[in-house]
Amino acid sequence: MQITGSQLVNRAGNWGRHIVILGAGASIAAFPNGDANRKKIPMMNDLIAILGLELLLKRGGIKNTDRNFEDIYSELYENDPESPFLKEIEEVIYTYFDSLKLPELPTMYDHLVLSLRPKDLIATFNWDPFLFDAWNRNKNKIPTPQIVHLHGNVRLAYCPEHPVYGERGMYCPKCDREFIPSRLLYPVKIKNYANNPFIKTEWEVLKKYLRQARTLTIFGYGAPTTDKEAVNMLFAQTLYGQWVENHPLPLDANFDELLFWIRPLVDAEHVLGAEKDVV
Repeated sequence: MQITGSQLVNRAGNWGRHIVILGAGASIAAFPNGDANRKKIPMMNDLIAILGLELLLKRGGIKNTDRNFEDIYSELYENDPESPFLKEIEEVIYTYFDSLKLPELPTMYDHLVLSLRPKDLIATFNWDPFLFDAWNRNKNKIPTPQIVHLHGNVRLAYCPEHPVYGERGMYCPKCDREFIPSRLLYPVKIKNYANNPFIKTEWEVLKKYLRQARTLTIFGYGAPTTDKEAVNMLFAQTLYGQWVENHPLPLDANFDELLFWIRPLVDAEHVLGAEKDVV
């Protein structure tokens, strides 16, 4: 039996948590023509070409640069994880992703952030800043979902002493120390998610939310071989669900029009949440 759009509004408080997991394909779909400056969004199979890493890799002794970057990086890491050459590659990658910018008009990531509730969660494997920037520019307009970055992110920094994080350059509100930039988790065969305190915390949040989830959406994530732990965690269970009537946001709306369209949903969620608290 299909759930209608009106039921989604009238029973807003009954739908449990919705978890959305994003891979690189989500950013490609959101920005097929590139970012605000038309810079391309790379995936592992074209990252070397888009970032112009061919000469750097050949200088480091890599003859065949047509392979997937995941395979090349993993081999280099196994040979010498502390190699200055590896750090040079990482710096090029970090700088490129950090330069990516959201267009001024609403994007698919804005739609995603605006369509979910505070009890929901968006988890991304992506290094690009699009999810964080979309969340950041919408978080004061309506209640927004929590976001976690499973492989680190170029836009984020955190306090090692307190469970808070924000944009790079910000200071911890509790100890007034400048946040430490999040490291990126690069593609190696065996990833140690517990090695970095920020990434460890992000994974713990995802695991907690998954245990409480009613709906799970996976968008643009191809489950690469270097993500063995993630694959085991995400695809180990079978869930029973119901079909929901299409209830899309107006794709060509500006931010004011989007907020007008979303407001009844936000109000319904708030009212039902308040009634639940009273009971």
